[in-house]
Amino acid sequence: MRLLRFLISRTFWVQLGVVVVLAVVGFVALNVFLRAFTRHSERIAVPSVVGIHMNEAEMALEAAGLKPVVMDSLYSAKGAAGSVVEQDPAAGVEVKGTRNVYLTVYRTTPPSERLEVEEGMDAVVARILLDVKGFPFRERYEPSTELSGLVMRIEDSKGKSKMPDDRLRKGAPLVLVIGQASSQQVSLPELVGLTRRQGMVALKKAGLSAGFSRWGFDPISGRDSSEAVISTQVPAYTPGRQVNAGTAIDLTFEQPVAASDVPQVEQPPIE
Repeated sequence: MRLLRFLISRTFWVQLGVVVVLAVVGFVALNVFLRAFTRHSERIAVPSVVGIHMNEAEMALEAAGLKPVVMDSLYSAKGAAGSVVEQDPAAGVEVKGTRNVYLTVYRTTPPSERLEVEEGMDAVVARILLDVKGFPFRERYEPSTELSGLVMRIEDSKGKSKMPDDRLRKGAPLVLVIGQASSQQVSLPELVGLTRRQGMVALKKAGLSAGFSRWGFDPISGRDSSEAVISTQVPAYTPGRQVNAGTAIDLTFEQPVAASDVPQVEQPPIE
């Protein structure tokens, strides 16, 4: 009886009205908030950012209400470093606001690659390998009887020889030195008694190359190697002897005799 009187009282209806009004206001506010947050009705045409720098692309996408995400990078010697190569979604596609736009850009620094070109490699194979690895190169031919048509060495832009395991940045200019048979006759220098460093200079000056090396000791350091003394050479030197340009000269190296190891001859006393 008391409950029935409460249900038909003014107080109940006032409270019920307040609850209904608050529920309607809350529903409307929540709906507006969700619409603003999710932007279900907002459609944005993705701007074209391919070909422009990554920083400019990010600003253009953010200004349109989109979120740029750099997903990948690749290297090309012909591509502008830092510029956008691809975008997803593509330009003109309509998407919801705050949608991620994934970008692929050209790397600002080129990656490094192992050279993998070694002495004696076929020149055709070396050319293909350098092209695949992205190394621009020019060719130079030097006389060589043993390495005719083969790789003699690889040099960098400063003329320094590079080894197969050396890592270089893609795009680094190189020189591919290829052997070429020659009938030109050059004088054979006398190398016995010279250090290895001096012998290499003499061979290069004469238009010859170093062949097989034999060591009469185990060099520990680079200095030991460069200061080793040539004890024999093949072909042997004789005055006026000539050989074909590019002939490989086999050398034998011995450890240099230290001054302290040279026996001292006692001088007779001066009377």
